[in-house]
Amino acid sequence: MVQNVGSMKDRICVRVLVIDDDRAVCRQLHGWLEAAAYDVSTFTEASAGLQYAARVPCQLALVDLRLPDADGSETIEALLRICADTRVIAMSAFPDGQQVIAAVRAGARDVLEKPLQQPTLLPALERQLAAVGIPARSERDFNRWLGGRVRAARREAGQTLSDLARMSELSAAQVSQIELGKTATSTWTLARICGALKIPVASLFDRQ
Repeated sequence: MVQNVGSMKDRICVRVLVIDDDRAVCRQLHGWLEAAAYDVSTFTEASAGLQYAARVPCQLALVDLRLPDADGSETIEALLRICADTRVIAMSAFPDGQQVIAAVRAGARDVLEKPLQQPTLLPALERQLAAVGIPARSERDFNRWLGGRVRAARREAGQTLSDLARMSELSAAQVSQIELGKTATSTWTLARICGALKIPVASLFDRQ
């Protein structure tokens, strides 16, 4: 087992459990996830990983489907019995159709083909977090995410940046900074923007 216990004061703490019998894969995933400020714990034995999950609930889990000491799909089922809220991503080299079906039926939310690639892995984790209401883990990332939602809503409404500024009684510079995610946005400012766009504030957070 390798565990990251470093401080992550500027980010929402997200625990990731990794179960893979290949120690090299565990080291690689640990390095990638730690660099992305995840609190990650890795195990090469399914039983040890499940015991850890029973003590320390994890929001995300990466589980290899081909484990020498256990069936990967059964491990996913056992993990979700312990912690039903964990979002599980299965991993497999050359996954076949039956294996993927079994993993999904067991509760896996996604299946990634090994060898994993960092540019594929991190967005996959972010999608799972977004599905449970965590679109960003830091204030800076949240501001960018929300700014993107405002920009998309403005464009859908057929308004220019100047139009929105005028109708919401904000300066064009303010609206630009919000859309770029360079400034935090108060609830009152969001209400003014949404009033100008004729959409409810909640729709900014519900948009796909």
